[in-house]
Amino acid sequence: MRIRDHRSLGLALLALVALFSLAVVACGDDDDKGSNGGATRGFSAAGYKAAGYKAYTIEKDQPIKIGISSALSGDVKGLGLPIADSATVAADGITIKGHKIEFVREDDLCKPEGGPAAADRLIKANVVAVVGPICSGGTRAALKVYDEAGLTHISPSATAGDLSNPQGRAEGPYVTFFRVPVLNADEAREQANYVYDVLKAKTAFVVFDTDDYGKDLSQQFQESFKKKGGKIVGQPTGYEKKQSDFNSVIANIKQAKPDVIYQAGFYAEATVFLQQLRKDNDTKNIRYMGGDGVKNDELLTGAKDAAEGIYLALPGTLGSEFGAFAKKYAALTKGKESDAEGATFGPESYDAAAAILKALEKVAKDSGGKLTIDGKALNEAILKSDFAGASGQVKFQNNGDRAGAVVRFFKVQGGKYVQLKANEK
Repeated sequence: MRIRDHRSLGLALLALVALFSLAVVACGDDDDKGSNGGATRGFSAAGYKAAGYKAYTIEKDQPIKIGISSALSGDVKGLGLPIADSATVAADGITIKGHKIEFVREDDLCKPEGGPAAADRLIKANVVAVVGPICSGGTRAALKVYDEAGLTHISPSATAGDLSNPQGRAEGPYVTFFRVPVLNADEAREQANYVYDVLKAKTAFVVFDTDDYGKDLSQQFQESFKKKGGKIVGQPTGYEKKQSDFNSVIANIKQAKPDVIYQAGFYAEATVFLQQLRKDNDTKNIRYMGGDGVKNDELLTGAKDAAEGIYLALPGTLGSEFGAFAKKYAALTKGKESDAEGATFGPESYDAAAAILKALEKVAKDSGGKLTIDGKALNEAILKSDFAGASGQVKFQNNGDRAGAVVRFFKVQGGKYVQLKANEK
């Protein structure tokens, strides 16, 4: 999220849990190899010892505070606000041993500098756990801050593989970090499979946001596409946030003459890129595949006809609790239940909050109306999560990554996102 600095939406292989209408992402239960083939490690005794766990006391009649770290302003608030709202509705009608739930929202800006700043504010607010951060760059920068405070956080959308496989850290993965989404490597592999096998594209031109999310997703796609037998033509081209002129990129695309254009980034820049791409007669009909950070309703309203016919990938499936999530989300936003389908990483955020709530119910100890919550016990209870969620079955590997997930593909048709069936163009 993706997310998606998005989703900036362990390299552990995700276990295969389901086939659904298009593509299976996970490749097994191997905890020794990451999604891109690199070695990874599980949580260690040294990691638990390094975490600064503490106990939280909730006075009688006081709420239990849970943090939300998301992009509440800026260019990707269209992604971040639905994620925050989705986490909030998970607590509708729920109390923990008589105590209400209060969510504390902090703006992490989907940026590396925003993640630690939001973490500091949430720690000072005395929250017992956090949903977020939402982007890989902000998450990476905040990992140590959360761990030193012993504060468990579950990202619904940070997808860079190294987040659960921090290089050079003797203790291995940060034990306080969990995440619900599909990893970049898995999404990119399925995108490569789709454009090569289904769209029959043998050459690709790669465009990417230069943040952590965009760089990682684009690199993973290139590696997977080459393994399939595809060829990357032209020079993979990066761009910064808020770039508004893609004419030089389009000129390079015209020269390279690719079968497909692959973009790893967010909807704000993708909107402008598509508008300019489709104005040029030489590029207007080249097929386009975008990552999860591109799939957003604001892309449809901004790009309009320029988005027609493009292909997009979205990690995750719709689990048995999606209907309940959709009803609650519609009630909060005063919209329609179908709006939940457009909330990228909304089901994952709902499930991240649900994992925290279910663990709290197990570990919170009541004494005359006063609650005591042990941070380490809460963390360990979350690790043991195994429940049917809005985004499918929620279960974690021993490095904080989700144990399994899938990727769906969509095509813009008639100004709407239409989910594709297996091998459908």
